Amino acid sequence: MRPARDRNAVVRALAARSYVRALACGLALVAMLAALAACGRAEDVAPRKTVVIGPHKLKVDIYEPVGGKRFARPAVLMVHGGGWGAGDRSELATLAHSAAQQGVVALSMDYRLTSQGAHWPAQAEDVASVLKWMRGHAGDLGIDGQRIALLGGSAGGHLAAWIARDPDPKKRPNRLIVLWGPWDLERLPEGGPDWVRPSVAALLNGRPAREASPLFHLADGMPPTLIVHGVDDEIVPIDQSRRACAALREIGNDCTLVELPGQRHAPEDPKQIARAFEAVREALAAL
Repeated sequence: MRPARDRNAVVRALAARSYVRALACGLALVAMLAALAACGRAEDVAPRKTVVIGPHKLKVDIYEPVGGKRFARPAVLMVHGGGWGAGDRSELATLAHSAAQQGVVALSMDYRLTSQGAHWPAQAEDVASVLKWMRGHAGDLGIDGQRIALLGGSAGGHLAAWIARDPDPKKRPNRLIVLWGPWDLERLPEGGPDWVRPSVAALLNGRPAREASPLFHLADGMPPTLIVHGVDDEIVPIDQSRRACAALREIGNDCTLVELPGQRHAPEDPKQIARAFEAVREALAAL
């Protein structure tokens, strides 16, 4: 049997390959986000600002409508994908800018990555800390601290879903938007690419997958939830979202699942992209 040190090195090496593939999925998301810009009204957007938050020096980009501090606007915190080990806040720049055009103050954040030696629950702690910072600085940001959506794509969707079921309702967002994110880490890769497994292993670092799976920790009183997922997703099977939405409804929560026929992880068909982001626009407009 390999020494534990050697086994860990193998896991890291396999996971490193997955980061490249996962990042490619995240970047594919960027290419499709421009579809949202055509939806709804378009306000002028102020130049992007970057702030550094907390002891881990998390970088957060802020996109706000011009004159956004004249009254308390709704806000959205966006969390990028990349297999928990790759990517950064710039992946969601187009979507954040488009949300600001819609009149929503949008923040896109970095979080600690497994490729940097951070393991569960560090990533979720980072998202929670930025959400808490937003509420604590609502006046400075020109936002309503009780009208904040949390949006995540792929691995970022997993993190967003985790925060939305926090045992303390005051720490939850007011709306949840998950784009093709995993809810049950026990069942990944489940027919998907082999590189998914080391990504999950790097995140968990020996912890049971169920401990970090939102599906097994849902609570009543969770925020209204929108889930968007490609029916032919080859990385995160759509069954994950179907089970999650059914479970949310079963305990009395509001969940809408938008299925995208023929679409894989990060959709490509313009019509289905338009459907997905019309659903996102409506969810943000409902804040």
